[in-house]
Amino acid sequence: MNAAKSNRRRAVSGVLLLSMLVLSIGDILSDAIPSIYSGGLAWLAALFLWPDTTHTQRTQIGILGLIGLAGLAWGWFNGVDIDPFRVLSQNQLIISMMAAVTLLRLLNPPLDTSKNELPTGKGAYLKSMLGVHLFGAVINVSALVIMADRLSRDRPLSEPQALLVSRTFTLAVFYSPFIGGMALALAYTPGSQLPLIMLFGIPLAIAGLLIILSMASWDRNQDLKEFKGYPVHLESLWLPALLAGAVLGLHTLFPELSVLALVIILSPIIVVLTLVFRTGLKATTGEVAEFIKRRLSDMSGELMLFLSAGVLASGVAAMFSTWGDWVPFHVFDAGTASVILVGTVTVAIFGVHPVVIVSTAVPLLAPLHPDPSLLALLFVMCWGIGCAISPLSGTNVTLNGRYGISSWIISRRNIKYCTAMSIVAIGLLHLYELILN
Repeated sequence: MNAAKSNRRRAVSGVLLLSMLVLSIGDILSDAIPSIYSGGLAWLAALFLWPDTTHTQRTQIGILGLIGLAGLAWGWFNGVDIDPFRVLSQNQLIISMMAAVTLLRLLNPPLDTSKNELPTGKGAYLKSMLGVHLFGAVINVSALVIMADRLSRDRPLSEPQALLVSRTFTLAVFYSPFIGGMALALAYTPGSQLPLIMLFGIPLAIAGLLIILSMASWDRNQDLKEFKGYPVHLESLWLPALLAGAVLGLHTLFPELSVLALVIILSPIIVVLTLVFRTGLKATTGEVAEFIKRRLSDMSGELMLFLSAGVLASGVAAMFSTWGDWVPFHVFDAGTASVILVGTVTVAIFGVHPVVIVSTAVPLLAPLHPDPSLLALLFVMCWGIGCAISPLSGTNVTLNGRYGISSWIISRRNIKYCTAMSIVAIGLLHLYELILN
């Protein structure tokens, strides 16, 4: 009975999320459709999905929401004008982008599950590392789940396997416009340039992959030799590459359309056209309908995180607006960014999600008129490194809840890795300042 109720809730929420996506596209293309309409549908979908959330998710969402509401109340009592519609739709573009990217799961990345025996050794490690990273850069956490499900089909997921997927997946946020952390960074830094962020983000991701491989060789050499990996066909990345190229190309031609807007518009179009080409219109209609009914609501974690983060951001902004001109820094430069990065990674160890730091930093740094691309680069660094080390990030909570790997153990095992990543990131922040300022 409970399973039947859950399935009905997921089906209803799937329809609501699809309707939200359609209205968001309409809002992008026309001023006649206010964002509160799609925002209201997102909140309604979250209401239907709330009974299926875990205790950890509820605690995290509740804390973010309560802090945001407290900030809004403080601001209202001190004369700040609060727009409830804006609060409810604060992160609507980000949520719509996550829904659009979720549709990419319909294309099912061709990871080979036919073999009974998994390949072993350094080559398997390398293919697994690149596979979960590159596919994760487009289809998000689905790549992690697909990979981990196969690895754990015949035996429980091992700690080295869990560390591999946790680290390699979180690297994608440094350059991918299809990851929630990048979406948040772009949305909160008007005027930031994705190509410029990618120029520094891609080297950071490559450095991360090299660090992961080096640590596997030096610290757990026996695990690397015996590592059971996943047979990934990397030549199948042409479709994700096509989508990424289309987004960047159209953004260059039509700069008035943000990267988020282009991802929201192009993802459903490419998915539908690809499916029609593969299976025909009738089969595509049935497949899409089934996906909406059963799988679109898989984005519930991201949905609720960004809804609560929107309330938090609005509350923090309202509270800071009553503080006058006080700011903790005199200038936003590479040094300031480095301090914020180190602080974010440090508090993330204790379970503070990077979204809290990002939401807090935006109104706090606004009076300094920061370079938007440098600020966005900082945010994706905070997100990527912070989510690897935070025991309460979506990545590590998924590994804990689905595969029984303690998220706190993953967090502790990632301290050395995240320390090395922070050092590289700080170097890149100063290189950005040296070259562009």
